[in-house]
Amino acid sequence: MALMDIQSLFLSLFGLIRPEVRLASVALNDTAFAVLFSIALVLVLTYFFKEQKLLPFMVAAVAIALLLGVSFKMLLQEERPCVDTPGKIPCPLDFALPSLHALLTFTIAIVAVGNRSFPYYLIYALFTAFSRVYLGVHTITEVAAGFALAFFACVLCEMLWRALKLPLPTEVHIRHGAGKLQT
Repeated sequence: MALMDIQSLFLSLFGLIRPEVRLASVALNDTAFAVLFSIALVLVLTYFFKEQKLLPFMVAAVAIALLLGVSFKMLLQEERPCVDTPGKIPCPLDFALPSLHALLTFTIAIVAVGNRSFPYYLIYALFTAFSRVYLGVHTITEVAAGFALAFFACVLCEMLWRALKLPLPTEVHIRHGAGKLQT
């Protein structure tokens, strides 16, 4: 199946959603709202599941992810799909690749892998990613690039943690093991 067929199928399925979900998609498009909602979600879930030891690593991973994402946007300067084909909202003025919204939410989810909060972060990340495509401000490829870059940011964060000789929180379950020989 061609990429355009998959995207068309995805958009038609997402079109079956309720108006409330569409409004949530539009709200998450606002960068300030997305950041504030993400912070609130992390604080609530961290408190509820008692995962406070994960916070410094998560903050560092998100900071690295956003630095990488903004750098790639400036380097690649990929136009948004809504420049040629109008989306459901006004087209943002910045570049598209990677999706910073997807990058932010997937970084949070990846750091939480193996913890009780993970399913909530994963649902949030998937909803954010799907809404970016649904609104027409990103393609599936741009969202996938945000997902891939989130993994890379988490690995870089772990390498930084080890280089600074900081104890890796036991709540972090995504150790990559670079530089270790398999026996």
